[in-house]
Amino acid sequence: MKSWIIFFTACAFLFFSAGPATSDEISDFSKKIEMLQKTIDELKGQVNELKEKQEAQIEAQAERDEEISDLSEEVEDLETLPEQMAAQISKGVNIGGHFKAFLLDRSQGQRNDIDQNNNLSAGINDVWLYFSKRFNDWLSIDIVPRIEVLAAATPALGADISRATSASVQLGLDEAYMSLRVPWEMDVRVGAFYPMFSEEYARQTWWHEQYHGNNGLMQLQSWRSYGVEVYRNFDFEEFSLPVYLYWLNGDNSYSRYVDNNGGKNLLAHVAPEFFGGKFKVMGSVGFGKWDDDDKNGSLQWALESEARYKGISLLGGYLHRGQDGVPLTGGGVADGDNKGWYVRGMYTFNSKWRALIRYSDVDLSFASTTMLTDNYKTVTFAVDYWIVSGSTIIPQVEYVDARRSDGSEKLQYWRWTLGWRTTF
Repeated sequence: MKSWIIFFTACAFLFFSAGPATSDEISDFSKKIEMLQKTIDELKGQVNELKEKQEAQIEAQAERDEEISDLSEEVEDLETLPEQMAAQISKGVNIGGHFKAFLLDRSQGQRNDIDQNNNLSAGINDVWLYFSKRFNDWLSIDIVPRIEVLAAATPALGADISRATSASVQLGLDEAYMSLRVPWEMDVRVGAFYPMFSEEYARQTWWHEQYHGNNGLMQLQSWRSYGVEVYRNFDFEEFSLPVYLYWLNGDNSYSRYVDNNGGKNLLAHVAPEFFGGKFKVMGSVGFGKWDDDDKNGSLQWALESEARYKGISLLGGYLHRGQDGVPLTGGGVADGDNKGWYVRGMYTFNSKWRALIRYSDVDLSFASTTMLTDNYKTVTFAVDYWIVSGSTIIPQVEYVDARRSDGSEKLQYWRWTLGWRTTF
């Protein structure tokens, strides 16, 4: 188009120019037109080249925009990765807990015939949290952190009846174990847990019956350790027979999660049930080495039974735990025996109310310059009122008569508590 405009312009110039044009002038003018055409062609080439560069730049910009978009998506994915991971990890996790608090608590009595008491108090004892996740039909994990409030309020031989003016809070790991379902209808647990030495303690069945366990008896029943549990239930026509077998850390009091004891403890527990669970017998026996040198043995055994009829439940048992070669404070060693018995009667009135009485008589070894014995006789009265399922208010009264075998310590006291336990 530009070429035609130039051509007509040239013709008009020739037409209107004064006088006829000579051949030389025409020749010069043709050369100028050729040069002008060449310039036009060069300009067209430059224009085309610029168009091609512009198109390439547009294409490159589009590619960069696409790359930026992809990078933005990747950044967004990275930003949400922690949330995605947390959601994936927490998927299928069951969370629960147990909260133990008291509205009133007071102890009053005598230590070595001197009147003593602690002040009426309210507060928190413990919080347990339960985290459980099932990975598939044969593997799961349970983790139970515990927040414990320590105020030294439970009277014991060798100390005054008192309560700390301030409490300390301690965070620990109460249980942590893997559970496996293996062939032959067996269940296996590996980790830190409560072995079935005394079912009442291991299953925490007493938690919604009493606010405080009987003084002395709790030390005899308690067993927490790290190891392996194998469980299987055998069903027969007239009864069922649950069987538990354990391989546990040595009975070392320094830590339940780790020990320096090559001689482990073996424990077996059986609990046959008759008459559809109305009568149950529970027996345990365990033995091993308890010291780091694997020289001194330990032997534990227990026999308990429970009978249920309508709203009545009768539970009792005898437990024994012995250790060889316990160090004495003045040097030397002596064997230590912890033993005792208890009986508990409980009546359930209806879905809201229940009452119980428990008596226990326990001997605990006390290592001094010689091996002494601390005896605790405890009677407990308690009433259970369920506000809702899993939440129980427990008024409790207990009387304790405790004496050391050499006569150096004597303790008698009453303890009144209004407690509240809630499992969720």
